[in-house]
Amino acid sequence: MYTTQKGFLFLIILCVFPALLFAQRAGDIIGDTFEETSGKGFVIRTNPAGVKVFIDGMERGLSPLTLENLPSGEHSVKLYKEGYKERQFSVTLFNNSRLVVSIQMKEENGNVLVSVRKAPDSPEQLPFLPHVFSGAQYASALSADNTAVLNLPAGYRTIKARAFGWEDADVTVLVDERNPVNADIYMRPAEFKFKNTSASRRRFNPKISGSLGSVVCRFEVTAPGSGTFTVLDKNGNPVFQENLAPFVTWEQSVTWNGRDSYGNFPPEGVYKILIEASGQESVSVSLETEINYSISIFPLSLSSGLSGLVFSPLPNVLPAGSFQIEGSIFAGNFNGEKIFSVLPFTAGIRVSPFNRLEISSVFNINPHFSAKAGWGVSGSAKFNILNGNGFPLAFAGGFSYSWADENGNAPLNSGKGIGIYAPLSLELEKVSLAFSPGAFWRGPSGSIPELLLSTGILYRGGRFSAGVSARAEFDFAGNALNPKILAGTEWRYSPMLSNMVFLCQFGMWTQNGNTGGYGGMGIGVIY
Repeated sequence: MYTTQKGFLFLIILCVFPALLFAQRAGDIIGDTFEETSGKGFVIRTNPAGVKVFIDGMERGLSPLTLENLPSGEHSVKLYKEGYKERQFSVTLFNNSRLVVSIQMKEENGNVLVSVRKAPDSPEQLPFLPHVFSGAQYASALSADNTAVLNLPAGYRTIKARAFGWEDADVTVLVDERNPVNADIYMRPAEFKFKNTSASRRRFNPKISGSLGSVVCRFEVTAPGSGTFTVLDKNGNPVFQENLAPFVTWEQSVTWNGRDSYGNFPPEGVYKILIEASGQESVSVSLETEINYSISIFPLSLSSGLSGLVFSPLPNVLPAGSFQIEGSIFAGNFNGEKIFSVLPFTAGIRVSPFNRLEISSVFNINPHFSAKAGWGVSGSAKFNILNGNGFPLAFAGGFSYSWADENGNAPLNSGKGIGIYAPLSLELEKVSLAFSPGAFWRGPSGSIPELLLSTGILYRGGRFSAGVSARAEFDFAGNALNPKILAGTEWRYSPMLSNMVFLCQFGMWTQNGNTGGYGGMGIGVIY
């Protein structure tokens, strides 16, 4: 009777907890997981995927793999993938459950003893500081005798060696988990060459401070040497010259701030940049750049969807190839909402694909505390018609389009619709006095456009700029004698020798006896 009870108890445990039997079969698989779920069959997953699965000696496919029709009972499983250790174990399947197994494959690695040497007859005085790497495996520091041990996945592996002043070299070896292999690499001196020369700006204005008012020439050399950097005018006369630091690595750069050797601004025009260098032999390369004092590269507000001051577009555009990215967050009272009930965020970009043409795009999201969050987008294009050239006026034409879902209107633009603008400014040395009339249609139901009148003043310093602006919105379909008035002030600061821009702004609005205010801050980059 006692024996019968023990057998009955064992059958209950086997039916209720079949995973216990599996654990006995696969308990030696450290770090792997298995579980019994409802259903039927066998599921095997591996990390990484794509492992060949053999069940009872027969290949069944690649992991992850689901087998619905395996019979109940014990089965042997083998997993194979090149470069990984083979895994073998057994499982027991039951009719009333599905077995799900997850296996962590382990890489099959081996050691490679790497030795890097100078080729015979190489000059002894040439510095020799090699690095070796193979795929993601990188040895940053070799031993004093230029040897290293790399632990690499099994199979054929290519090991490369690189040293400044020497030609790149490599060797392919068969990595074996059981036996270390040797990889002997011999390097030859490199021929002195220039490669990958470039100038950061085709046109620039030296009177703009920081990195925006300079040109950076970058190039690569293959061996040690020294050189000179010379700027020539259109007649071939030297304007600026300096000696370059000795070459001790591949990547080189030199910056010209657009001034001559005496610190003066040279005339406008195209200048030739000549880089001459000597190592085992002498080589030279030339580049060109243009100085143009009419170029204006300075950050503008993107909060309203059209670049300029916060509430007044400006006719200024970036030169071709330049761009500005800006993100801002605001707090306050917008369009009659409860104060601090929403914290709008805007992110915008302005680019100039061609001279005189600038395109802007702005995305905004309004997280509300008491209502559904909304979002919107706006875009604009602006073409500069008049830009100085001895006459202190700038003029442009532009249009904009804005869309927003419920609760998604951008806090500082005119709302959903299409607008046209004609910004005009008086351009003094560091000050722009702006005025811009515009018309704005608020969708299909708004056949009568609103009149927008904007004005502002912008001060442009070296690393600091500030402005004030205002906009009046006259709605002729409603009460044109009671326009909405918005006004704000803004400050921007760029750290020395940086393309970063930090901004801060405050403002207020009034309409129908209601008033509100806001504040915001942001960060951006201009190039």
